[in-house]
Amino acid sequence: MDLLQTVASAVLAVLLVALSTHARRCGHPVLRFIVWGASVAFIPLASSTISALLQQRKADRDQYSKYCKDHVCKGEFPGGKASPDVQSMWTLLLWAAIIVIIKGNADTAAASAATASVSPSAGDVGVDGQKVRTPVELLAMYAWLVYLIAICMPEAEWLKFRGKSIFVVFFLLGFAKVVLKLVAFYLASNSYAVGKNARLVSGYMAQLVEEGAVEGHGYVPPYIVMGESKDHVEETPEGYRVKRDALDDKPGALVTLDRVWSQSDHDDGLLGKRRELRDLCLSFSLFKSLRRRLSGYSLARAEGSSDALDFVLRGMDTSGDKGGADADRVFRVLVDELGFASDFYYSPLPLCSFSGWCAALNYLLSALIIAGAIGVGYVYHDSRVIAFSMEFPDKPVSDKNPAVTGAQKAYYVITLFLLLATMLTETCEIIAGVCSNWTKMALLGSYIKRGSPGRCTHAVLRLKAARRWSNKIGQNSVLEPRRFGRRSGLFSEKLYGRAGLMRSVGVSPAVKDAVLRSFKTSFGGLGNGSTAARKLGGLSGKFGWAWLAPATGLQKNWALDGDISSTTEHILACHIGTRLFEIKYSHAACPTPAAADMTAACHLSYYCAYLVAAAPVLLPDSPVWTEKRYKEVAKDVQAALRKDVDGASDSTAQRYERLLNELSESSRDKVLQRGAELGSRLVDAYVEHEATAWRFLADFWAEMVLFVAPSKNVKGHVEAMGRGGEFITLVWALLLHAGVTDRDETPHGCSIP
Repeated sequence: MDLLQTVASAVLAVLLVALSTHARRCGHPVLRFIVWGASVAFIPLASSTISALLQQRKADRDQYSKYCKDHVCKGEFPGGKASPDVQSMWTLLLWAAIIVIIKGNADTAAASAATASVSPSAGDVGVDGQKVRTPVELLAMYAWLVYLIAICMPEAEWLKFRGKSIFVVFFLLGFAKVVLKLVAFYLASNSYAVGKNARLVSGYMAQLVEEGAVEGHGYVPPYIVMGESKDHVEETPEGYRVKRDALDDKPGALVTLDRVWSQSDHDDGLLGKRRELRDLCLSFSLFKSLRRRLSGYSLARAEGSSDALDFVLRGMDTSGDKGGADADRVFRVLVDELGFASDFYYSPLPLCSFSGWCAALNYLLSALIIAGAIGVGYVYHDSRVIAFSMEFPDKPVSDKNPAVTGAQKAYYVITLFLLLATMLTETCEIIAGVCSNWTKMALLGSYIKRGSPGRCTHAVLRLKAARRWSNKIGQNSVLEPRRFGRRSGLFSEKLYGRAGLMRSVGVSPAVKDAVLRSFKTSFGGLGNGSTAARKLGGLSGKFGWAWLAPATGLQKNWALDGDISSTTEHILACHIGTRLFEIKYSHAACPTPAAADMTAACHLSYYCAYLVAAAPVLLPDSPVWTEKRYKEVAKDVQAALRKDVDGASDSTAQRYERLLNELSESSRDKVLQRGAELGSRLVDAYVEHEATAWRFLADFWAEMVLFVAPSKNVKGHVEAMGRGGEFITLVWALLLHAGVTDRDETPHGCSIP
């Protein structure tokens, strides 16, 4: 029975370490549930096994003592390396210590995300309204493990003082790291730079509006970058405000965006030579503004002005001075901004954002844990707590030279694996922390305040941070359900989610250019200071989705005829029409000037279909209704196209005609009929104008993304960050900085593109 319990503990230990390490990068609920279940089962199982081994040792010792009263015994009661029970006992204790150390890293990573993703809320209780703390379960595991170590100590005399000390120190280092994070989280809860930052920034943005900060072309808004402290803040009936003397004290501790820009333009130092560091400061400032929305605060009235938005775009211009914004640079700034948000909610809150000494002490403890793992491994091997072969292979088996069983060899391999996993986890934490953008911002803040970089600043700032944000967009084709299929199986959707079932492609420069071009056009001449805070329902022009016939220049609202009224149905119908147009012209080479537009149109069309299928929570319609409607349309597509859903047996011309005929039947779903009608009319309207058609479709789908992006569903976007992010969340953040938080309430069919 003890052997079975030990084997089960070994399996759970390996499972826990492997999944806990992966869970730091993957927040899937199924994975979290498995990790939680394994951790709940492991400690009781290990405790039961250790208790049984101790009882067996006591019974054997009593029996040995009785035997020695009547017989002459040679030596003391066997223990240590001569007792498999003692070896198993201390092997289990080491596994338990390793698990709580690794699990501590994984659990503190999820401590803030678990609640924040459920309900981002206002307030200053903790961070973003959450009491960010290490789970009570982990502290209970440490307390119970202390008890187990204490009752097993009498059986550790053979390890001597050195061996016992190294084991205890290794265990205490893991506990000290948890305590450090608890202290850091407590400090963060009361910090104006972290815990109270959302409320402070919200009040400060309202303060800027109240004071009527001077604006104009070339104006750099004094958004807060870093350095907030209690000395800079005053409480008013309207909320937090920043003291005027703190804003006027340019060399002071409070760093604002205009100060960064001024230093960059008039300095030959780091910011002047490396403009990407200036962009990082902009991303960090925008992240703090975004956190207001994630924390439940509303935008200040009159935010999203044309001047502020013009600065955001102009500040990311390739030259850094004049001209139009570079799309790649705009989205890079947005990716870094949401990277900060993703790290904030789905990884341990970066200790360097609390204080430098916390970060340094955390890295020191990680290094000591690595050294401790090496030391414990040496002690266990040298003292033969774990063994892979006999101590004296050339001598016969005896009490002093016991044979090594297959189970002991397995324990040896498992123990080495767990120790290596501990070292790898701590090494990765050090590397990720030092290379992170959070560390870079801490160093930049120190540089801006002092005016001179430290010894290691240049080296650290050149390190590349690991990106949590995936630079990809999901793809889905309603007419070809298997085309972008990634995996299938009975439980695939439960394990990977619907988004994990579909393939992704990299976000091409053509997609970024199309979205930014449509954004600037829709908001009308940003460079001339026109109003940028209009609601998206007010967009006009092409966005009424009138297919424009090039020969006549007349607009016809083909897509709005009939009973297509919801955004979901409209996306699906237009996606089908676009796909039919693509099939029609797939036999011929696309004109070179139109290649980028074709890429943008197709990728965005597939992406919108992907959102309907895999992320309906990010779209305007009810997610339940959207999911139901998509399944109905997909089912009817399969019925219409029967077995040959990919059209592999048809030529291009035959396939287009067959699809058009099948989808146009009166018995088909209205979405399929309308999609076929749109595709046919698009083909007819743009005969010999393929390049014009692709530009039109690229603009249309870019504006479709702009239309569906604004949302009050903060929870959906926070959860998307845990999956690596969605492209629509980048657009959502861009529109948020433009003051667009939702669409105007308009009758169906009036403003739907």
